[in-house]
Order: sequence, then C-alpha cells, then structure tokens
Amino acid sequence: MSSEHRHVIPLRWADLDSLNHVNNVVYLRYAAEARAALIERGLMDDRRITRIAVEFVRPIQLGPRPVIVTSRLEGDDVVHEIGIEGSPHLYARVTWGHDGVGRVDPIEGVDSLPLTLRRLDLDERGVVDPVQICELLQESRIPFMSSLFDEGERGTVVLAHLDVRLHAAIAWRSEPVESRVWVDRVGGSSYTIAAQLCVDGRAAVSSDAVLVGFDASTQRSRAMTDPERAALVRGMRS
Repeated sequence: MSSEHRHVIPLRWADLDSLNHVNNVVYLRYAAEARAALIERGLMDDRRITRIAVEFVRPIQLGPRPVIVTSRLEGDDVVHEIGIEGSPHLYARVTWGHDGVGRVDPIEGVDSLPLTLRRLDLDERGVVDPVQICELLQESRIPFMSSLFDEGERGTVVLAHLDVRLHAAIAWRSEPVESRVWVDRVGGSSYTIAAQLCVDGRAAVSSDAVLVGFDASTQRSRAMTDPERAALVRGMRS
C-alpha cells in the first residue's frame, strides 16, 4: 500500500460514553473497519496483529458528519488517522503492528479480576479479536480504578494513550481469563495503569494506559488532586 486510503464511517449513538464522547474502544472499531476494507481490496495481507497503539488527541462528539479514517502503511505497521469530515483536526491515531513481541512473565502481588469470555469476543479463527482484547482491558481497568478511590476522591479522567502487546492468542475457554492490574506511574496531571491478561499462568497480553485529568466544564486537562494522587499511590506495586 503505497498511498493513503480514505474510509467513511457514520457516527452512531451507541458509539458514545458517559461524557457524550466516542468511547475509547470504538476508535479501534473504526480502525478495524478501515483495515478490513484494505484487506478486502487486496491492499494488504491479513497478518496477525501483535501490537496496538492508540493516541487519543481530542474527543469526538455525536454530530451529522461522518468519521473519516485515513490509512497508510509504514513498514510493518498500518496507521489509521481518525478525523471528522470537513474538520482539519486529528482526533485519534491507531497503529496496528505485526512484528514479533517477546514473552513476559505474569506480574505477581497485584490486584486480579476474572474475565469471562463471550462468543462475540472471538474472530473467525476462534481467538479473541484484537479490538475485544482492548475491551477486556477496559473492563479490567475501570473496576480497578473505582476500587482505589473513596466517594468523592476521584475526578474525571480521559484516556490519552493506550499501548497493547499481544504475546499469544487467547482461544475460546469456559473458565475466566485472569486480569492483573496495577498503577505503574503517578504524575502531576496523568497516571499510567498497567495490566496483563493471563491464561494458564502465562501473560497473553500486556498493556499500558495513560489517563489524564479532565475538566468537563472547560473540556481541558487538569491537575490531579492530592486525594487522587494518594489513592493512586495505594494502587502501585509494592
């Protein structure tokens, strides 16, 4: 694929989260739609995805104009830049990587959560789809974050960056996948939540999610409060 390719996707109400922004995982669905179109047109091979990086630049709100995904090949990576028709702004960038990633050991001594798979999580190969991997990571991250804070301590945050490494495919299983989650870094206005999805004692997926304090009234970033920082430090690995 030597040039850029444009894919048009209409917005839907179901794409939105509680802030009336497009949900984080939906950006990956937009990119997956564009990637599938490239494969169907013979512009790229359907290779196994081993890395996913998402940069969230600005939120998309529901409106009449469709999403525009501009795709290009950069070496072994496929990059999708997500915008809105008629807007000059970049809203998100999703990169699929296809090179190898090494194995990692499961992290011990951190919070864990069982995640039961659904049949709809699987792709045509019978393994969990990469987009659904990110859904499972979100399902892990949200309750973990809620468990750290007492009532009134936690302010609004938005996901700024997500980096995912797929070390091994996760096949269909009736027993839960184990999710391990911890706070990896706490900064002045952002923090990083790390997570692993483990199967049979092995880490199949590892990830880092950078979250930034967000002021919904101004639609701008904000500094973390002292109670927030103290709660987050409690969630770090000892």
